[in-house]
Amino acid sequence: MPVAMLAVSLVLSLAAAEILVRIARPQPRLVIEPGGFYMPDPPGRYRLSPGYRGRIYNRAEYSNEIRINEAGLRGSEIASSPMDTLRVLVVGDSFVFGVGVEDTETFAALLPVSLAPDGLEAEGLNAGIPAFGVPDAESWFRRHGAGLEPDVVVLAIFLGNDLVDASPDREEILLVDGLLVPSQSAGGLKAWLHRHSHLFVAIKGLLEQPGFQPLRAKLGLGEPWKTRTLREELGVYRKTADQELEPAIEATHEALGRFKDLSTDLDFDLVAVLIPSEIQLEPDRWHTSLTSLGLDPAEYDPSTPTRIFRKLLARHEIPTLDLGPPFEEGLSQGNELYFRLDRHWTVEGHELAAEELSRFLVAHR
Repeated sequence: MPVAMLAVSLVLSLAAAEILVRIARPQPRLVIEPGGFYMPDPPGRYRLSPGYRGRIYNRAEYSNEIRINEAGLRGSEIASSPMDTLRVLVVGDSFVFGVGVEDTETFAALLPVSLAPDGLEAEGLNAGIPAFGVPDAESWFRRHGAGLEPDVVVLAIFLGNDLVDASPDREEILLVDGLLVPSQSAGGLKAWLHRHSHLFVAIKGLLEQPGFQPLRAKLGLGEPWKTRTLREELGVYRKTADQELEPAIEATHEALGRFKDLSTDLDFDLVAVLIPSEIQLEPDRWHTSLTSLGLDPAEYDPSTPTRIFRKLLARHEIPTLDLGPPFEEGLSQGNELYFRLDRHWTVEGHELAAEELSRFLVAHR
């Protein structure tokens, strides 16, 4: 009986703690419900499931509806448009998809409004797929995007991890119940708690602090996923990244060449947009990130991936818009362009991207 009472008391205490954390300090964790958001897409890795309906939220900053149309794009179904309508297809990763905003608030969806004052009637199609690098985007477009007959294809490149995502040695991503799961985190009680328990995420976050690393080592827990991901991103800023990321750079170079050939064969304009990471633009976050991993600032330069991608894109003569300067200016003026926890763009960030991209497209027509 005492054991049973102790067990009941423990369960009630944990339930009370869970409720308290949810009310007082909800823990951020990206959640997509229901499953089935992704589907296998050989010979590519995966694509968005046509006809999917659900929600995406991080339990602390946003909760948004997901609508995937029958073409596998985020948003409503593609309607027939007048012959003189400019069809702009934007391909890329989660920044294009618009994690954190509604489908009508992404910069792809906002482009027609931004282009209207210049007398251009346009439609913006959102082909963003989370965790895609340039090779993924090119592979997807060849099989699914070309048939949409775009007039302009905007290849959006996130400087924070697109080289990581293009690396042949990247961590394997599994499809579990139609959702992406890192191979080291697939299944089990831990994965379930991570999705559903704020208390578990709070305790896990505490154990990931630098002071608890010796304890983690004794428990055989290894480096936390967040720390590992940050270390990967900071790797693209190393001054020697040109040599260290050579396989990823070569894979990106080859994909850009194939994309450029497609633009010639199918007669569409191909342009690129460089999306900066907040780490690159905010000095405090830059130094905090390096310090948290004990890295030498002298060995890192926030402009490294910008330089690498500009060089690659110039080799293929792809006109390129660098959003770094306008976003840096916007942040310096106090504009909230990124979510503080999630680090994707807010609605304000998407609006700024749409404005800059529309000016760029008009100038290159």
